Amino acid sequence: MKLSHFASALALTLGALTQVHAAPLVLGDKVAVENKDGSAFTPSTADDGLFTNVSFKLNNTTRYASAGLFVLDYQHVNSAMGASWTQFLSFCLEPDVDLAPFDNPYQAKSLQSFSNNAVSSLIGELWGRYFGLVNSDVTAAAFQVALWELAFGSTDKNLDTGAFQLISAGDVKSTAQTWLSSLNGSGPQAEGLLVLVDSTSGRGNPNRQDLLTQVRVNDVPEPAMLALLGIGLAGIGMARRRRTAA
Repeated sequence: MKLSHFASALALTLGALTQVHAAPLVLGDKVAVENKDGSAFTPSTADDGLFTNVSFKLNNTTRYASAGLFVLDYQHVNSAMGASWTQFLSFCLEPDVDLAPFDNPYQAKSLQSFSNNAVSSLIGELWGRYFGLVNSDVTAAAFQVALWELAFGSTDKNLDTGAFQLISAGDVKSTAQTWLSSLNGSGPQAEGLLVLVDSTSGRGNPNRQDLLTQVRVNDVPEPAMLALLGIGLAGIGMARRRRTAA
């Protein structure tokens, strides 16, 4: 099975969870990304994490994925910033690109630099409105699906049209579509969103995944709280990444 592209708002933040705290991420940082706990993407109190299987069309090609949440680890490339590994939570930006193997180093970039202003604003509002409601398989998958719809450069916010179309019915689709339809520019904008790009040159390796996460320097989750979260095993796809030009 190939791996590609949230509980409480307090738990869904980027923090130093090792005994020796690493420096928090800031724009421009270069880090190595790994899954230090193995293929199950633990820790999690659930047997198999927070995710739901979905089917979708991407550029008219039918694909399948398990959409949800990732728990990964980063380490600053510059040893002066701290050599310890730090757990962080993230969503993927491409439904058709594998998560692993990781293509280190990654660089922390702003969401605005990674997408056009309209798309980055919609993603910020999605995160600001519904970030804290992700606490189950359904809501974790719905958030990831809504993010995929926006990340592919679409501002129509419709899961039945455009380059990304969700085939799966049920609660995941209805929840994601409800959230997307509510985005109108008046909701809260999430702060501290960063994209970890898998290469420091250009837009990265088109066969590797880019990760969206949130940094709150003064808000560090406890390890026990993070352990309550599930994991998303997201993204099965063979096609190369297609990203709408900013």
